[in-house]
Parts: sequence; C-alpha cells; structure tokens
Amino acid sequence: MSLSADYWSDKTGDRGGGGGVALAHQRRLIRGLLVWATLLTLGLATSITLHFIHRESPATSKQQDQEKFDQPQHKEIPLMEFSPNWKDSDMVEKLQWKTVREVFIKGQEQLLVNEFGQYFLYLQVTLASHEKANHTITLESKQRRVILKGLINGSKLSTVFMAKGISLASGDTLTVTCQPRAKIQISHTETYLGVIKINST
Repeated sequence: MSLSADYWSDKTGDRGGGGGVALAHQRRLIRGLLVWATLLTLGLATSITLHFIHRESPATSKQQDQEKFDQPQHKEIPLMEFSPNWKDSDMVEKLQWKTVREVFIKGQEQLLVNEFGQYFLYLQVTLASHEKANHTITLESKQRRVILKGLINGSKLSTVFMAKGISLASGDTLTVTCQPRAKIQISHTETYLGVIKINST
C-alpha cells in the first residue's frame, strides 16, 4: 500500500510546494543554534578556567607572604671563623688564629669567651705532607679542660676534623695545640676553627 501525494503533502506541510524551503530554513536555524551553543560552551569553559586561575593567584601570593612572615627576617647566624696566623714553614705547637670578626670570642693564641651560652665548635687541622709522625690535636678550655682531641696518624692521614656542642662560661679561654709541634698548612680550606653560638641560656 502506498501513500498518496496529497497525504504526503499534508503530513510534511508542503501545501504549496514550499515545504523544501521550510525544511532548509529549519536546518539553518538548527545549525545556527548548534554553533551558538558551542560558542557559549567554549566561552563558559574559558571563563571558569580564568576564574580559577585568578582565584589561585591571590591565594598563592598570600601563602608566600605568610611564609615570608613566618620565617625570620634575615636573622644572622652567630658564627665566628678563625684562620691560621702563622707561616707554612713554622713549626707550631700552640696554634694562633686571625679572627675574621670579633663577636663573642676574641684573641689569638688564647681565645677569650665574652658571653655565656651554648656553642658548637668545629676544628680542622691539616699537617704538611712530609710530616710522618703521629700528632695529637687538642682543643682545650681553661675551665672545662679537654673539649676536642684527635689523632693524626702520620703514616696514613694528614688531616683531622672534630666538632662538639658545649656550654661555655664568660671569661673562659680556648686553646688549640699540636703535640709534637709540626708544620701545619695555612690554607683556609685545610686548617680552620669555627664557633657557632646556639643560644645564651
């Protein structure tokens, strides 16, 4: 059974031969709406993305500002460094030091502690390469006696490094000795003494 042309014309709205034009017009409208919906979706997605980006930036800067606030503002580490104050050719028993800057310890042969507190001391001594005997390096305090003591086995080693945290009183003195006396390297990377003040309790 087939449908008549009149029936088909009534169902599709083609009553004057203009049904094809109406259908084409509807298709154009649908395509336009699809393009418009796509553009709106892209615009909305871009807007949301920008919103979150702009929203994170102030939070990040606030976090950075807070971290800067929480951190100590350029607080100097209370550190003193001493370098050798003798010649490479000298046979040394008591080590003398040049003070880079005087803060809480001063002196050369005996280092005088100016402030009571907790200190971290570190010492490295390097003998000249031709020193073959065993040597004992000692860092002593007048009140506390031996603080650091290290042995350089001349046949195997030429350097000793020692470190210790200790409480020192105001007026105490520090002395570094080498037994037996020896030629000690004066390079700041080979022989040095450092003192860090931890607190003043």
